[in-house]
Amino acid sequence: RHTRSASSSGGLGDVYKRQNKDGVVSREEAQAFPRLAAEFDSVDSNKDGQLDQGEMAAHRESRHAQMRAEAGKRWAAADADGSGGLSLVEAQGSMPYIAEHFDMLDSNSDGQVAREEMMQHRMHAKKEWKQQFRDRWTAADTDGDGALDLAEAQTGMPKLAEHFSSFDANNDGKVTQQEMRSHRRQ
Repeated sequence: RHTRSASSSGGLGDVYKRQNKDGVVSREEAQAFPRLAAEFDSVDSNKDGQLDQGEMAAHRESRHAQMRAEAGKRWAAADADGSGGLSLVEAQGSMPYIAEHFDMLDSNSDGQVAREEMMQHRMHAKKEWKQQFRDRWTAADTDGDGALDLAEAQTGMPKLAEHFSSFDANNDGKVTQQEMRSHRRQ
């Protein structure tokens, strides 16, 4: 499993949601994200000393491609017999998460976890997470208006409350699910 090298407040997307909300990342703001700070000059393709949304999007895509390639290499290294899937023994050797959850991941019970089964698992987990988020949102939205004000967020979604102003894009004192989605895409 990969881990983020960003601050505890979230991922690189949080760089854009800093207090100044100017839509660019300065070298100083990037310091909160060690990997981004180390790669700042190469990410700053127009060499203006700040990272705009296009440069950050290109950086994210580059990182995602790099992570996919690294995952493919780890999978190939773990697949000792070259079958394309991982047996329990292969998983125990180098993929502890897969080994620990082998029976659940081996959805067709053939004794191998295929990459497709891993993808299905990830998609299912993402779908479950989205449903849990919707359920938590509905429970927190005590006045039923479809948005959360700060008091509702503090009670029902404290992590959102910690960064409320960065999510409240139009500064109306409420955060909508659309604002949440837009925030995430930045």
